Order: sequence, then C-alpha cells, then structure tokens
Amino acid sequence: MDYVVFRTQTTASRGGGFLSLLVRLLAVAAAGIAMLAILLVGIFVVLPLVLAGGAALYFYLRRRVRPAQPPRPQDGIIDAEYTIVERRDP
Repeated sequence: MDYVVFRTQTTASRGGGFLSLLVRLLAVAAAGIAMLAILLVGIFVVLPLVLAGGAALYFYLRRRVRPAQPPRPQDGIIDAEYTIVERRDP
C-alpha cells in the first residue's frame, strides 16, 4: 500500500548527481543575481527619483503657499483693519 498518508515503504532519496547539484547551484545563483539587480535598480534608479520628486514637490508647494501669505511689515507695526460699533440704548 503506497498512499501519501499511509506510506509503508521508505522512498529512495534522489541521487545527488552532478547534474542535479549543478541545476540547484544555477538556480541559487540566478536568484542571487536577480536580488542583486533589484537592489541596484532600487538604489541607483528609484531612490534618486524619489528624492528628486520630493525636492520638486517641496519647492512647488513653497512657491504656491508664499503668495497666499500677506506680506509682513519689516518695521514691527501690525497693520489691521477695525470697525467701531456704536451701541445705542433705546
């Protein structure tokens, strides 16, 4: 009886031949090269783009917000408008 759950005999292990070892080594090397390529693209392409985009957004927002603020007087005087409301008792 040789079902997955009820296995009565031990299966022979795969042969550790040269071809099998070479295929595993090439798979590990390919995975390592792929991870190294992803890391290098992330550092030398994505990171500079993110930094440049952040700097551009900072300067754009700074330019947009500055005209919305009223100019401040340099002599320390606060310029304000006020309204005098007279109360009249009936």
